[in-house]
Amino acid sequence: MSLTYKGYAGKVLQVDLSNKKTSNMELTDDFVRKYLGGNGFAARLLYDQLSPDVDPLSPSNMIAFMTGPLVGTGVSMSGKFYVASKSPMTNAYFDGVSGGGFGEQLKYAGFDGVTITGRSENPVYLFINDGAVEFKDASPLWGKETTETQEAIQNELGDPKIQVVCIGPTGEKLGKMACIQNGTRSVGRGGSGAVMGSKNLKAIAVKGSGSVDVADKSKFSEWTRNFTKELLTSAAYAGLRTAGTTGLVDLNSKQGTLGTRNWQQEYIDGWENIGSANMTKGSTSQYVKFVKNSGCPRCPLACGKVVEVTTGPYTGAAVDPEYETLYALGSCCGNTRLDAIIEANRLCDELGMDTMSVGVTIAFAMECYERGLITKNDTDGIELKFGNFEAIVELTKKIAAKEGFGKILSDGSRKAAEQIGGEAVKYSMQTKGLEFAGHSPRGLKSMSLAYATGTRGGSHHDSRPSAEYGALDRRTVEGKAKHVYNCQHMCAVGDSMVICRFAEKALGLILTDKYVEPVNIVTGFNLDLAELNTIGERIFNLERAFNIRCGLRAKDDDLPDRIKNEPIPEGPSKGMKAEPDFTNMKKDLYEFRGWDKETGIPKKEKLAALGLDDVAKDLEGLQ
Repeated sequence: MSLTYKGYAGKVLQVDLSNKKTSNMELTDDFVRKYLGGNGFAARLLYDQLSPDVDPLSPSNMIAFMTGPLVGTGVSMSGKFYVASKSPMTNAYFDGVSGGGFGEQLKYAGFDGVTITGRSENPVYLFINDGAVEFKDASPLWGKETTETQEAIQNELGDPKIQVVCIGPTGEKLGKMACIQNGTRSVGRGGSGAVMGSKNLKAIAVKGSGSVDVADKSKFSEWTRNFTKELLTSAAYAGLRTAGTTGLVDLNSKQGTLGTRNWQQEYIDGWENIGSANMTKGSTSQYVKFVKNSGCPRCPLACGKVVEVTTGPYTGAAVDPEYETLYALGSCCGNTRLDAIIEANRLCDELGMDTMSVGVTIAFAMECYERGLITKNDTDGIELKFGNFEAIVELTKKIAAKEGFGKILSDGSRKAAEQIGGEAVKYSMQTKGLEFAGHSPRGLKSMSLAYATGTRGGSHHDSRPSAEYGALDRRTVEGKAKHVYNCQHMCAVGDSMVICRFAEKALGLILTDKYVEPVNIVTGFNLDLAELNTIGERIFNLERAFNIRCGLRAKDDDLPDRIKNEPIPEGPSKGMKAEPDFTNMKKDLYEFRGWDKETGIPKKEKLAALGLDDVAKDLEGLQ
């Protein structure tokens, strides 16, 4: 039965690298209406096709690259694509969204997504060209950095406009912080690059000449014009247009919620050195100059701010650092040397690593060093003190190469703590194996619950901090559990549409009719807000069920003792800590969710109400 809804190519490409075979999964009206796109499609496919005990780095694991109904339509902020797999970092469901042109081209080539299983005997890359698939030899590309890899493939295929996603040397070495690059954009977290490396898959190149049809062309044109106008004129987007995400350094510094010295503190002297003033036109930094704005396809904001080092040992390094990188490789490591952050950021991009986990893991190691749990004999002679910017750059290289002490850190802070032993586990600032993003779980009350109960762990994309940067009082707990509950649905739907998370400033910090409108205009679903919320709740619970089958339970919805019980020692947020509010909010969230209060397993009646009867049967009897 052919797909009647619009906004879709109508099929998902399925690739088996072991046998070099492909097939197509035809989408149905029921499937797309129930799971919407990107996040929903991948969650359902991974749940159905992966054994709960599959090794993330085995041929049996799947990695899914997905689009959503908005991708390829030309809507502002839709220049994105979605990736999901079982994570080698968390041993659970993991996903990410990246900017870049890959998603659009995949859709134009005739596919809503591509799933990849198996393992090629030799290094390979895929070339998807208007429905045709070629397996190309990637042996000459093995060991190359990400920019060189993308350019080499474009040159080989004779078209600089071909979109390429690829891994760097870190992914080839199965470093668990390895990411995937598309241009200068990354699918950064959770080790998706290691999954590609385990499959001997260096890259995927895609080229398409098709288009995407929408259900109501007249309303679509009107909605698109109005949405773009809001992005360009609304005061809500002024900061992003001017400084990108770097303005969050300023905001968090001023309110005392900037993770510093491995979250021992939440304020750092000299934060202005890594703040927004040095990332924009008119920068007076002694180390860097502003070069240009950059952005994803189909977005008028250009929130990337490219800066270049102009003096010193890292002269010539140029990147567009985001807030999370400035926090992780900067304040979290006690570092305010912007030139070193830029160089470490550049290394992560080229070698293919997550700047956030790399930075927070180095901060963890610095605390272990300063507390005497490790010495220079362990760190290859590096004096691993907070603020040692040269050590940050050197360790970034060692982590990528899995060389010396870098090998111990290459799987993230949780695994490193297990190897170091003793009290090291106390200083690993992560949940479920994923290091914290730069949004305080002590100073922003909802984020303690978001990090703990999110599918991914210490991510700011299963629920969002945005409301507590202005709309909600960050110090209060009233209504926060319900906010996280609703925000988790918004994130699942946004990642299924697939649209940039910053659309929340225009469409809503939780699901609203403003999300319903573009979905209906493009697809012809005629959803109401209640049904869209149900879709988000269905997807989030499906991810939860995936993790439950992998062995995660309520005990894993937790935070480090530092976050729960040690108050912020100084600054505007002095005295704030997660407990006892965290425990109370967690109980409330479980009640809202219909999860068992002891195990955290979704109850049978909740899953049935979401149309997940088969999942309820799978979880039956689990404790």
